[in-house]
Amino acid sequence: MRLSLPALACSTSVLVTTLLAAPAGADVLQQPNGAPIPSQMGCDGGDPTGLAAELACECEGAGCNIGDPCPAPGQCEVPTGTCETTLYHEFNDNTCIPSQLDGLDPWTDGSLEPETFEPTCALTFTLVTRGTARFQNIFGWYNVTGSRPANDALYPMLGCDADAGDEVVLDVRNDPRWAGGQIGFFIATPEAHGDSGQCAGGNCCASVDRLSDSVGYVFYSQREFNPDQSGADSLIHLVVYDSVVSEQKFYFAWEDTFNAANNDFTDVVTAVSGVECAGGGGSCDTGEPGMCQYGITACRGSAIECVQVFDAAEEECDGADNDCDGEIDEDACTDDVVGNCTGVTCDDGQVCRQGACIDPCDNVQCPSGQACLTGVCVPGCNQCGGLVCGSGSACDLGSGQCVGGEDDGPDAGPGDGNGDGGPGGGFDDDEPRGCCDGGPGGAGGALALGGLVVLALGGLPRRRRARA
Repeated sequence: MRLSLPALACSTSVLVTTLLAAPAGADVLQQPNGAPIPSQMGCDGGDPTGLAAELACECEGAGCNIGDPCPAPGQCEVPTGTCETTLYHEFNDNTCIPSQLDGLDPWTDGSLEPETFEPTCALTFTLVTRGTARFQNIFGWYNVTGSRPANDALYPMLGCDADAGDEVVLDVRNDPRWAGGQIGFFIATPEAHGDSGQCAGGNCCASVDRLSDSVGYVFYSQREFNPDQSGADSLIHLVVYDSVVSEQKFYFAWEDTFNAANNDFTDVVTAVSGVECAGGGGSCDTGEPGMCQYGITACRGSAIECVQVFDAAEEECDGADNDCDGEIDEDACTDDVVGNCTGVTCDDGQVCRQGACIDPCDNVQCPSGQACLTGVCVPGCNQCGGLVCGSGSACDLGSGQCVGGEDDGPDAGPGDGNGDGGPGGGFDDDEPRGCCDGGPGGAGGALALGGLVVLALGGLPRRRRARA
């Protein structure tokens, strides 16, 4: 169900859990007391429980990727749906708890980072599960400022009456509450102060208003602001997972009790799509020649990678090195187009046509919201799935450029300043900058525009994982 505001009845469940040992040799997170997190799957009524079982029901389409017990050797079936996690049995294992896992692994793929995020599209907030929680927590976002946000700067999206599967959509970048930078996420609880695990006044519904009356606690994606923060001995309340099925989607698995945890991290599990981690969504150079040089930074778990967005293709007469061999338009242009170009050498960013050096984007008319890159129309800045403009700049969808960015200065870092390394570079200080040029993670001229083709190419390739 998709709502403009969360307004559905909540439910809680109580599970009987049997914990298993952590996978041998697995690189798992731990609480300060050494307990591996999240805890292993359990069993309730013949069905597996825990975070892996919840993620196995996060699928494209209906159903869950949890296989039936294996009746005999050679007859073990692996579910074939597209889900974050796939659980299946081998012969003679526990008939309730599958021993095999593919896809997103809660025990090896969880991270305490990223803590902050860049909104790139309209965000979809989803309540995955409330697990075994007694509290009816709320979930939302806040602007990252370097300080703990005040209560009135917390913006709930999933209320205490939201049910599993509920979705709320908000275009944060066009919301007047957005400060223009990174955002973080939070849950708020109704826990009574001084009475661990108990709902204040018998009311288990959390709200921002109750926080002002010293009812409940707030836990943040930025751990330093948690109310029970105590340095290295601080309890972990949040594990973050990067989706292996969908681009720009993260899962947030929470423990919701002040200074206490049962470590299943299913007290409330939420998902947000339409965000990139801080440092993601920027342009980068893959080191390859031609169109293959253009990349976009993307989160891969807790790491950031430069992902190539153009594959080598057949050369065309368009002013671009389509086949990524270091030459432009070779054997692709007819004589009447090339004309008298023998012996003509053009500056970087130009091509020879009929004896004259021209910008390959001359006379190219791109549709609204797209921009010309070396003769090719690509989605402009601020397009969903592409780059976002840097701080202090806004997107001109007519030109596809970020305008109003900071001027160059002696302290400009790598990627700041005017483009000078490729087609479309060489902006004057008073001209519009290439998309995201001059902002954090930006790059000069055409390179900054190069990452914008992600939308047109159907997104970045996803990785798949399997636990041995």
